[in-house]
Amino acid sequence: MKAIKFFVAAMAMGLAMSANAKIFENNHFTVDASVGAKVTSVTGLGFFGPVTVSNTDAAFSLGAMFQTEILSTNWITLDWDVFRFAWVAPFNSPGDWDELHFKTGARAYSPTFAGDHLRGYTNLDMGYVLGLAKDWNDDVSTASAFGLDWGIGIQLNKKFSFGYTLQFESNGKSKNHFFTFGYTF
Repeated sequence: MKAIKFFVAAMAMGLAMSANAKIFENNHFTVDASVGAKVTSVTGLGFFGPVTVSNTDAAFSLGAMFQTEILSTNWITLDWDVFRFAWVAPFNSPGDWDELHFKTGARAYSPTFAGDHLRGYTNLDMGYVLGLAKDWNDDVSTASAFGLDWGIGIQLNKKFSFGYTLQFESNGKSKNHFFTFGYTF
């Protein structure tokens, strides 16, 4: 619970700084949709020792992000992902095992190439992941972990982007591989 309170306080402070400081003039709001694979692993004790069982499900993610530009030169543009929220669920049973991601991080853009439209990007976001699982009685249990997202992609123009994202959780039970499509307002 302390981690959630700290994270909310850090996000509130970041939003206040970006709203009041002149250095944070260029703000963006992005929504994204992702499709890919959710790989979960469970390790238990078998007859001959530890046994790890992995399961891969087709999954999707819907997210939103508020970012602000903190550095812009001829060679690189660096944005702070002030707040990133995502909902991750398997296609076959959304609502049975969901994840809520609350993260912050940085995104770096390359100079434009192929005219003034295309540019590459990479991002690194970290924060809190809350897992929600229903059992056969529809009782909901929760699990929380530190989450890390790493992504790479292409910004097609000022509005559209696509790329690859790897989401990892500290409890080691889930990795998500996604193709991501984003729209920036």
